[in-house]
Amino acid sequence: MGRGFRLVVTLPALVAMACGSPSEVAGGSSAPASPSASPSAVASVVAGGQPFTCADATGGGTARANVVTVRADRNAGFDRFVIEFDGPVPGYRVTRQDSANFTQDASGRPVTLEGTAGVVVRLEPAASLASAPTAVTPSSTVLRDGRQIGDFEGVVRWGLGLATPACLRVQTLSGPNRLVIDFQTS
Repeated sequence: MGRGFRLVVTLPALVAMACGSPSEVAGGSSAPASPSASPSAVASVVAGGQPFTCADATGGGTARANVVTVRADRNAGFDRFVIEFDGPVPGYRVTRQDSANFTQDASGRPVTLEGTAGVVVRLEPAASLASAPTAVTPSSTVLRDGRQIGDFEGVVRWGLGLATPACLRVQTLSGPNRLVIDFQTS
C-alpha cells in the first residue's frame, strides 16, 4: 500500500495565498485594497468560506419565482442579507454603488437609506408575495438598511444601505431556495 502525504497549510499562509504576498499580509507597506479596486485584483477569504470580492455579481435562472421572505443578520466576519423564494432562484444582478440613494420603481421617487454606500439587488423574472417583508433594519456592522424599491413588471429590486463600501460574496442555496449576499465586516 502506498504512503499518502498530508498537506498542512497554516492560516497566515492561506491568507497570504488568497490576499497577496507574505510581506503584505505581515504588515508590509502596501495599502489594503478598497472596494473600488478592480474586481480581478481584490479577493479575500474568510476561513472555511468562499472568497469575498469587490465586484458586482450576476447569476440565477430563467424561471419566475416569488419572494417569500427577506431577512438580514450579523455574523462573525460578515453581515448577511437573504431573499427566500417559492421556486428556483430567478436571474439576479447585485450591483454596488457609491451612495445609499435609490429610485423607487414606477414612481421615480427618491429613496435614501442609512449609510454612505449601497447595493442594488435586481431579480428577474420575479414578484413579491403580499406577505413578504418590504424592509429590513438589521443591527449589523456594515449592512444598515434594506428596502424593496421595486416590484414592477416582473422585476423585484431591493436597495441596501451600507455603512461603508464593502466586499461581498453572493451564493444561492437550496432547501429552501435562497439568494444569499454576505458583506465583509473584517
